[in-house]
Amino acid sequence: MSIRVSIKRYDPERGGEPAWVDYEIPAHEKTTVLEALMQIYEDMDPTLAFRFGCRFDKCGLCAVEVNGKPRMACYTDIKDGMKIGPLTGMPVVRDLVTDRTAFFEALRELEIYIPDQGERSEPQVLQQSEVHTKLLSCVECLACNATCPGYDFEKNPLVGPYTFVKLAQLHLDPRNKIDRKKQALDLGLGGCGGCKKCICIHGINIRKHAVEVLLGE
Repeated sequence: MSIRVSIKRYDPERGGEPAWVDYEIPAHEKTTVLEALMQIYEDMDPTLAFRFGCRFDKCGLCAVEVNGKPRMACYTDIKDGMKIGPLTGMPVVRDLVTDRTAFFEALRELEIYIPDQGERSEPQVLQQSEVHTKLLSCVECLACNATCPGYDFEKNPLVGPYTFVKLAQLHLDPRNKIDRKKQALDLGLGGCGGCKKCICIHGINIRKHAVEVLLGE
């Protein structure tokens, strides 16, 4: 028994437009999308480009769109007729690989980190709230940006749900010294107030855990 899946292929070196290519693979119970991609790469088409890291939902690298919705390839079961493509809104390097490097380079201007605290005589113990802990569960898959109807990488890669999640993380960190609310508002967070369309595939409630925290609601 076998199943057929379609993968959106694009090779900038060859030019042309992205195109859907069908593959037929043996059907096995509980085969993940990532395992299917690896099988296609190893047994059928070594030119297929995709990204993965930990293989068990901890690194965020294998995020793709399955039937038009962001999913982690490492824990999504493959099914007959699935259509697998790259994340919407991100520049595609090749096939399912998007340009994450350009995104994180742009993010540097916001100083998305806690400045060096200098030497301390005693270890610093942080008391994290439930919301802060939830925000820290982000694995940086960038799938939330793909679900945002207003996200436009070319116009401004920073204006999207992922950036606001990171700013909310830092806002709730007692070591933070930068006005993260101002940063978010300068990026247009106010326009997110009535929108509830962005989704985190890892369960972060972006509206409640990030937007409302930064807007002070």
